[in-house]
Amino acid sequence: MKTSKTIENPDVILIGSGIMSATLGTMLKELDPALKIQLYEMTESFAQEASNGWHNAGTGHAGICELSYTPDYGPDGKVKVAKAIEIFQQFEHSKQFWGYAARKGILKNSRECINPVPHLSFVYGQAQVDFLKSRFEGMQAHHFFKDMEYTEDREQIKEWAPLLLAGRDDTPIAATKMAPGTDVNYGVLASKMIEWLGAQPDAGYATCHRITNLTKVGDRWEVEGINLKTKARFKNSAKFVFIGAGGGSLPLLQKSGIPESKGFGGFPIGGQWLICDKPEIV
Repeated sequence: MKTSKTIENPDVILIGSGIMSATLGTMLKELDPALKIQLYEMTESFAQEASNGWHNAGTGHAGICELSYTPDYGPDGKVKVAKAIEIFQQFEHSKQFWGYAARKGILKNSRECINPVPHLSFVYGQAQVDFLKSRFEGMQAHHFFKDMEYTEDREQIKEWAPLLLAGRDDTPIAATKMAPGTDVNYGVLASKMIEWLGAQPDAGYATCHRITNLTKVGDRWEVEGINLKTKARFKNSAKFVFIGAGGGSLPLLQKSGIPESKGFGGFPIGGQWLICDKPEIV
C-alpha cells in the first residue's frame, strides 16, 4: 500500500489514479508549482482498473492499426482517413509530453512503460481487403503514415506474423504494418507520474480513500469520503475537482448537480485479452 499524504483545502482534488488524473495532476503542478493538489484513490495501489497493463491494450492509439477510426467510405468511394490523422496528431502530443517528463526526471526509466513496437492490421475476405487497401492509400498519402506498408502477399504476411497464416484457407487476406508504433503501459506510466506528484511540495495522494459525495459550497467543491482501512469518514474541499474514477465517475458527476451531468449513461464493456508468455511464440 502506498503511503498517504493529505493536503487540506487544496486548489485541486483529483479523484482516481488512472492515466487521466495522473496526467492532469502532473501538468498542473509543472505549469504552476504553487498549486496545492490532492489525489484520492480507492484501491491500495495506483491505476489498477482501466489503465492497468492487463486491462488495457497499451497499443498507444495513434490511428495506425485501429480500423474503427476509419469505418466509412466517402462520396468518392475511398475510405475516409481524417479521423486517423487527427488521432495520430493527438498521440504525438502525448509522446512529446512524455519525452518532456523523461527529460525532467518525472518519468525515471521510461523504458518500463513506453517502448517501440510495430503495429499491424489484418483483414480477410475480399470486401475487407478492398477496404484496407483504400485505407492504406489514403493514409500513406499523409506524411504521418509514410512508413506504412501494405501487402496481400501471404509470404510477406507470414514473415510479419507467422501464426496469422497457420491453418488458413485461400480466402483473400491483407495486412498493413507500421514499424514505428508505440507500446504503452499506462498503469506504470500513471504510477510514475503520481509518485512524482506526491513528492512535490503541497501535493499529496491518499490510497484506500473512496469519494462518496460531491457538493458545491460557495465557490468551492466539498468532497466527502471514507477511509476504507479505518472506516473513518472525511471531508475536504477544493476550487476544482477532476473526476477520473472509472466506473464510479458517473454517479459522482450526477451528485455534483451540474447541468452537464444530465443525459449521460453508462454500459459495461467486456472482453478477453489473449496473453502469451512464451518468448519463442512471441
